[in-house]
Amino acid sequence: MDCYELQKPLKDAIAEFYEKERELLKHKGIEQAMVFRIGIYLNELLKKTSLKDHSLDCEYNKKGKDPKTEIDDGTAIRPDMLIHKRGSGRDNNILAIEFKGWWNTNRSKDIEKLKNLTKPNGGYKYKLGVFVVLEERSAEYSFFKGGKKIGMERVCYRNGT
Repeated sequence: MDCYELQKPLKDAIAEFYEKERELLKHKGIEQAMVFRIGIYLNELLKKTSLKDHSLDCEYNKKGKDPKTEIDDGTAIRPDMLIHKRGSGRDNNILAIEFKGWWNTNRSKDIEKLKNLTKPNGGYKYKLGVFVVLEERSAEYSFFKGGKKIGMERVCYRNGT
């Protein structure tokens, strides 16, 4: 599965979020509620893809039976959202996603986390990492592969669509 195919269900779920969850977007500080709703939409879309046998987890912090940690300093981490096969090894680590609301400008730790989760010689080897900034009428996507940022895109959602 290439990068575009990995991005498409996520972008479609976020588009659905912007269409149906305008009330959540009016309030600052409820990032977890937004991520939860996006996860619901994404889970339904994944059932229609080749990833239907994978798990979609929020705040999943395990590497086997051990906690997930930063590769460089051993700090425990909890990625916002993951698509993977639990307990099956890093060959089935597909997508790691971090979210921030537009009001939260503290983004450097999430970006470093995605770089570490996608490193080819690291302990996790996620095929793609996506950092999503949820803005009032748009979403900004930064993409990570091989431990490096590989691109960025902004998608506008006018009048909730």
